Amino acid sequence: MKQVLKSFNNFLDFKLINEIDAYVDASLKTQETKWKTSFQWESQIRRASSPIPILLLPDKFTTPIHQTLKEKAGLTWKESATPQQSQYYLYPPGGYIGWHNYVIYEFASIIFLNTMWNLDWGGVFLYEDLKGLGLRGEVPTFNKCLVNGGGVPHGVSRLSPDAPWRRVIITFGPKVPESKIVKDKEYSQRDRAWRQKYHIGAEYVKNQALVNLSAAAKRYIKESGP
Repeated sequence: MKQVLKSFNNFLDFKLINEIDAYVDASLKTQETKWKTSFQWESQIRRASSPIPILLLPDKFTTPIHQTLKEKAGLTWKESATPQQSQYYLYPPGGYIGWHNYVIYEFASIIFLNTMWNLDWGGVFLYEDLKGLGLRGEVPTFNKCLVNGGGVPHGVSRLSPDAPWRRVIITFGPKVPESKIVKDKEYSQRDRAWRQKYHIGAEYVKNQALVNLSAAAKRYIKESGP
């Protein structure tokens, strides 16, 4: 499973961006329950982030986004397995995403929509360099689109308290059959090595006494036998 991460500037038509922003802002003022939040995510991705509101975009916006992904990013898919509905994310101050990958999708795209971004605000798209050169970051530059696939590890750094809401559009591609992922030994080895290298999944325990107690309990069980 080949890893891919590409970027494209001036991606969406400005008129479309303005229409989407107007739709999103209007939906924030209604009482309709159109929004969901990051509370539904897996705990390792959600972590302790401030809740991130998410809005599914209707076909009148999703269709041209899909078309632009074909025309400008060169993405292809079968008519029987199309990409997911595009989603609008609003990252609040304190919002972030833990490290993960989108190996279950053929691709995932993110389009940055804030017209300007101060680096001190955080919210940087972080990823593992494909050539093994360490961690890299992409500042959310207006109307830039990032496309990744093949299980590229990535995350989003925490937004600072004085940051504006970070606006992005996420589009997930068709799902990859689970059997294909399981059979890909190269991906499995790469993912395992990456998680061990950066201690992904490790938890920090503030009270060291609890750590010592846990170690003592394990030692007692081992020494006591069955």
